[in-house]
Amino acid sequence: MKAIINSFKNHISFSNFWVRNSFIVVLLSIILNHLTEPENFPLHRDYKFPLFPIVVSIIAGGVVIIIVKFNFNYFKDKYFSKKINRQILLRFLFSTLGYITILYLSLYYGLNGLINGIESYSIYHLLTGLSVTLLMNTLLITILTAPDIYKLHKLISIKGTFKVQQGGKTSLVKYPEIAFIYSENKIVSIAKTDGTTIITNFTLNEVERKISEQSFFRANRQIILHARSIEQVQSIENGKLSVLLKPTISDKKAFLITISRYKKQEFMNWFNRSY
Repeated sequence: MKAIINSFKNHISFSNFWVRNSFIVVLLSIILNHLTEPENFPLHRDYKFPLFPIVVSIIAGGVVIIIVKFNFNYFKDKYFSKKINRQILLRFLFSTLGYITILYLSLYYGLNGLINGIESYSIYHLLTGLSVTLLMNTLLITILTAPDIYKLHKLISIKGTFKVQQGGKTSLVKYPEIAFIYSENKIVSIAKTDGTTIITNFTLNEVERKISEQSFFRANRQIILHARSIEQVQSIENGKLSVLLKPTISDKKAFLITISRYKKQEFMNWFNRSY
């Protein structure tokens, strides 16, 4: 019985995407439909509860939630799990609005045409209705996805973990422990913030596919950096950058690497976003 109750609590938790956003859609539908017409306002003398418009708004909002959820899952698997930046967020927003536009046009030329006939078609009403729909849905998409995007941003920034297996031994290395990852004589090692290293069985290309681009940067063929590993950045000849890394690894000199002029701007953009 306790297991059933716990399962029920998990499903109705406000942190659940469907529960939280269904509540938001219902609440917005009630509020907005009470503001659309004078007689819908509660203090109006001819007040009438706008049941039908509210039901229609809830259904439309439910469809939007489904579209947002499926597109969010696609972006989460393909983009958000690796990197979250302005360009990817705008791509997610505009692609979601694109699907909503296709649905709107289908309903306008399909359902509207069946009910009111083709003489009801009007470019002015179409563009006006579409503009208002897209504006409202931009706000709705932002409200629906902001908590999950924030959680993903925190997750990929600080809570990632490497599973390193070697010689029958498995080690878990958390992102906050990693200073940088480097390749030497074709052996890839993780340099930790305490100055110790762990030898891995990865290649740097494999590491690059696993890590968060939000937190790490592939400086060159031999090294991947976390922002916490950077001690000093200095401009040198030919538009290059010299980067001094920390900590110093036992029995080695301090790592001093060069960022090519071709990667200089990309590196600085990443570095400035990291602080």
